[in-house]
Amino acid sequence: MTMVIALLMGTVLLAGTTGLMVRQIMARKLGASESYQQMAESAALNGLNRIISDINRDDRNNYTGFLLSLNNSEGQWGWAKPNTDDYELVELCTPVTNYTQAYPAQTISEAPSVLISNGNMRNDGGNNEVKVAYRLRSYNTTATAGNGEGTFYIEGIVSRGETVMARALLRRSLYVSSKVAGAGDWSVMSGHNLRLNDTEINGPGNIFYLTNTPSNYLATQYASGCGDSALLADVSSSNTALAGKSLDNQIWPINIDTTRRGVSGMPPSNLFEKNRVNDTTRGSGGNTIRMWSFDDSAPTQGDQDGDGAIDLKADGTPILYPALPCGEAVCVRDADETETGDYGITTDTGDFRTAAREGININQEDSTITLKTDILCSQSNQFDCHVYLDHINLSNKKLLIETTDTRSIVLHLDQPVAYPNDPKFSRAITLSGSAKICGVNPGSTTCNGKPEQLVIMASGGSAPVDACNTKVRSLSFKDDNLPYALLYLPTGTIRPNNATLSGLAWASSICVEDENNNPSSFTLNTSQSGIPVVQRANDNWGWLSRFNYPGYGRMVTRAIRGTSLDTFERW
Repeated sequence: MTMVIALLMGTVLLAGTTGLMVRQIMARKLGASESYQQMAESAALNGLNRIISDINRDDRNNYTGFLLSLNNSEGQWGWAKPNTDDYELVELCTPVTNYTQAYPAQTISEAPSVLISNGNMRNDGGNNEVKVAYRLRSYNTTATAGNGEGTFYIEGIVSRGETVMARALLRRSLYVSSKVAGAGDWSVMSGHNLRLNDTEINGPGNIFYLTNTPSNYLATQYASGCGDSALLADVSSSNTALAGKSLDNQIWPINIDTTRRGVSGMPPSNLFEKNRVNDTTRGSGGNTIRMWSFDDSAPTQGDQDGDGAIDLKADGTPILYPALPCGEAVCVRDADETETGDYGITTDTGDFRTAAREGININQEDSTITLKTDILCSQSNQFDCHVYLDHINLSNKKLLIETTDTRSIVLHLDQPVAYPNDPKFSRAITLSGSAKICGVNPGSTTCNGKPEQLVIMASGGSAPVDACNTKVRSLSFKDDNLPYALLYLPTGTIRPNNATLSGLAWASSICVEDENNNPSSFTLNTSQSGIPVVQRANDNWGWLSRFNYPGYGRMVTRAIRGTSLDTFERW
């Protein structure tokens, strides 16, 4: 009996020991598996950090931030062929020969694995070394124009020889942000139709050539389309200082074909609407926009009755009509009233009034016309006063407009209601001779050198097709007729002729030509008193503080970590 009990006890002990051994073996296997899985997750997170660090490098010569605007997943491997058909960039001449470690050159679809470890990462008695790697599985983004969200899928892989011990898939969404890095990256001149001829830029900033034909600048055409001579030809310029890749002022083609991943082209007009008020007529209680005309031309004969012949007096001599219907160099009218009358020949001036009839004290005979702060937008103390123009044609008078640090002026060549049906009203600004338009400090007759406080705008209607030969919404000036201003004419034309301007020049067309369309010269100064004009404009109009405006120029795109959580998936 004692022997039987001993045998039974031995059997029980053996079974218990065996069970304990099995449990310990299973626990060890589970522990090893869990350890491998943790290593795989760490590898995925390490890989994500490496990819972000690579793309966010602060190195213009090795810039790869453009990849953040391209999807890179099954069926749309944008990182393999950036700036090709279906994967066009906004900044078309961006060099795309730089690659990331996660997606090296010659990769045409799925990314390869990138080894993280050197040597054996774990000594657990196996015959082969344990290695850790990561792989960019895919990247999808809404930031096709430079801002949005980008989602990375990163694999972490732990392997021993050919055997995969563990995998982890990390999904992480980040904010993709594009901004102009500095004043030297801003566009200080921009247009669709550029005939720049002998244009020179003194100071920081680039020239944006807005194009609807991105095919000319794709990666396959880079050597030809983005070559110095080709870019100079695009903007009809003879100044070789505008085309070098290492120069401060570069011609930079921008894709505006929205069907091919392009952008709208021009900055928004609300850049110049900080606290807006319109200039209105004295008797309307702020309800009727006031239209202004300035013309110092001498009276001329004409055909006001429309019979095809010069109008004559009773004695047979030609009638000499004044330049404006009110008979003086300055006329105003209500925006919704357009009758011109007979230019005062029989006292009928139509809907046009002299400054005196408007209750404005301006000496018409003086060589200087000053629009003081108590004349324009006098009913309000708001920051930006918007003034609407029918016509400016000056050759010997100076038009001085008082501005201050709390009052900027925006001159509009847009029509808020209707224009007179009279060809004399050019809907343009033409300056010649000794004429001048500039902002002045109150009580002064000297230009104040603050281009950020005087804006000339034309943003309504459609851009003209034959821009350099179209008068409507054009601004023509010579020499120092317009010394300081910000020019924003996305539907208009700038025509400088042997002119110098301190400011910015953004327009549908910029035609550096004389009155006979012969090539001319234009000097744009982009710094004033040692401060870049774009910085002065930003400080004055609050672009960054008001709506975090990223800037208008060569962008730097970055992936920014937000508050989203890392999500791991296991196979």
